[in-house]
Amino acid sequence: MVLAVLLLAAAAPPLDVALTAAPARLSVTLSVRQELPREWLEALAGGAPVSITYRIRLFRNRRWLWDRRLSGHELLVTAQRDPLTGVFSLAAELDGEVLASGQAGTLEEATHWVTNPPTADVPVPLHHEPLWLVVRAEFLTRYKLLVFPTTVGTDWITRAVPEAP
Repeated sequence: MVLAVLLLAAAAPPLDVALTAAPARLSVTLSVRQELPREWLEALAGGAPVSITYRIRLFRNRRWLWDRRLSGHELLVTAQRDPLTGVFSLAAELDGEVLASGQAGTLEEATHWVTNPPTADVPVPLHHEPLWLVVRAEFLTRYKLLVFPTTVGTDWITRAVPEAP
């Protein structure tokens, strides 16, 4: 039984990606399934502003050459606890434009908001060859020897983009 649980845990991806195609647009729904870093959770509970950056890349799938990058997008989801009221301020931005915002009363609600961000719409060409969507969630940056940055996040997840109806 323990082996079955370990196999299921190993098979689950750290980041769920759901794609919905529409003409000239791709709706991307993301959900982090990996445990968040302890420092990140402590910072959120303490009132520091924390965020998860979802890096979204769109590539053209070419058989004989390397894949050509068509676009890159950044979904930044932030949360911060107000020390006086205890309410969490939440915001989501896609490429610098506000996508959604809100408030949460508990730490669990704020964590759920950041790990399950609002759906992001990414532009795609009307007539296109096969495309790949590559996504990663980045939680924080650590520094080695106070100089060398190391990003803590999920692995890159690749999904084939479905054809628009």
